[in-house]
Amino acid sequence: MTTMSSIHQFFSDIGCHFQCYNTGRLIHAVDKQTFTDFEENNIAWQSPFLQHAWLAIVFWQEKPPIETSVNNHYVWFLKLPLDEQAKLNLAARDDFLRRLFEALGSYLDDAQHNKHQTTAAKLNSLESAMKDNPYGYQPKEEQLANFHAIVHKQFSLPASAYYHGTQHYLSDKSNFAQWSQLGLQGIADFATRLDEKYNDKSNEQLISDSITQLPSPPFQAFAMCLENQVISTQLTQAIYHKLQQAFEDPLEEENSTTNEHLELIALCTASVKASAQSADQDLHIQLLRSILNSSAGTNIEVLATIAGRCWPLIAHTEILSPFLEALANTNVINQETDYTPEQETIQRQAAFNTILSDLMFIPGMRTHILEKFRSPERSEQLTQAIGAFFSQGFSA
Repeated sequence: MTTMSSIHQFFSDIGCHFQCYNTGRLIHAVDKQTFTDFEENNIAWQSPFLQHAWLAIVFWQEKPPIETSVNNHYVWFLKLPLDEQAKLNLAARDDFLRRLFEALGSYLDDAQHNKHQTTAAKLNSLESAMKDNPYGYQPKEEQLANFHAIVHKQFSLPASAYYHGTQHYLSDKSNFAQWSQLGLQGIADFATRLDEKYNDKSNEQLISDSITQLPSPPFQAFAMCLENQVISTQLTQAIYHKLQQAFEDPLEEENSTTNEHLELIALCTASVKASAQSADQDLHIQLLRSILNSSAGTNIEVLATIAGRCWPLIAHTEILSPFLEALANTNVINQETDYTPEQETIQRQAAFNTILSDLMFIPGMRTHILEKFRSPERSEQLTQAIGAFFSQGFSA
């Protein structure tokens, strides 16, 4: 093998199957034709994050042993830059392939001529070739746990040893205070297997029945994993009900930096994540509107989470208008930082610019945002933020 023209052709030439996953905003499988069309520059990447396509590619030899296990599968984590149309930057892709070719050397020629004799040791070397590649990245712990859970489910591999402990925890409401015994991998496995049962209830029924009573730490952990799964109306309602319980006693403005308010921010952020892929769009919009209209609605972490997880709904007028208004009034003050009014204004505008520029890079989103920018109903604060946005080099 003297040249490599594409990633998908590379795996074909060395006799490996592969499965691509989008790991940018949320984690989900990408079918091979979509990945091929993307790599051939026929289509844009539909959910770019920070102007990159974040990928995980699982690969395995063409004729795996009959006793399929996780040890037969290998993975690359890639971050490939996109052009201004969110299409693959081909120069960067070719540079990645060049570096891969240089790292693997004669192995590629051996693999091409002995496709069906590819050994586990050689595949392990192939996986290790990403170690010093600048296009590789190391996922965070929670993302890695979710990724492993999703891959194991798709490949019909067993869940981790922590899975059944998570099911047992949710089935015994008197035991909810003992959440420290849970393992993150078990929670990720549970979220990935909402259709499976424990005793006479499905996992989705277990979490729906329990979520309003869960302490904050385990709820946040479950939320980080549920964000990658399509959830039912019933589970969305349970999350919404948990929020409504917190909103029943609104916090006074003078208490906006108390521990109670910080807990509300954490609850809102977790609720956004947990409901990110709700199958009930109307209820999901209602949930997001309630957050944006709450005292936590201008918090930068809450707004960044909405932008990162719920971008398909931001295009809706019911969400986009209050979202932009909240973003223009972002609360950037925290207990650890003492900003002057001028510094606060600079930080608020920086947050507005960063989140908006990332959203506008998503195919189809720019038109909706620019249309809303022209709305005569926008507030003076939003008008000023929009003016500063364009004055700092962002184009219409």
